[in-house]
Amino acid sequence: MTSNLEHSCRFSRLAVALAIASAAPLFAIEQIQAKHAGNIKKRQAEQIALSKIRGGTIRSAELQVANGSHFWAVFVAKPDKINAKEVHIDATSGKILAVQTEKPEDQAEEPPNTQ
Repeated sequence: MTSNLEHSCRFSRLAVALAIASAAPLFAIEQIQAKHAGNIKKRQAEQIALSKIRGGTIRSAELQVANGSHFWAVFVAKPDKINAKEVHIDATSGKILAVQTEKPEDQAEEPPNTQ
């Protein structure tokens, strides 16, 4: 037979485990969902970005979620330009959603692709 103290300890461990699990950052949950969304793979997104920014090389590409929509953020650098381009590509359709210019001070935040 289990005592009230044993029940209390089991309940406390369960409560702690649930509290830790529910405290997971929202962006981490979105990143997990993003890995399972869309038809466009990373390699395809990189090729789409390079077709838009001709003569560039891929710095990095990552699947992101914003407002429930999944998209690839592909960073493209050109050897003769100081600024890089960030190309957003819909992860389902492959459509280019936006192209933004990234200044050098902004680029320092993005680690170069090491693959």
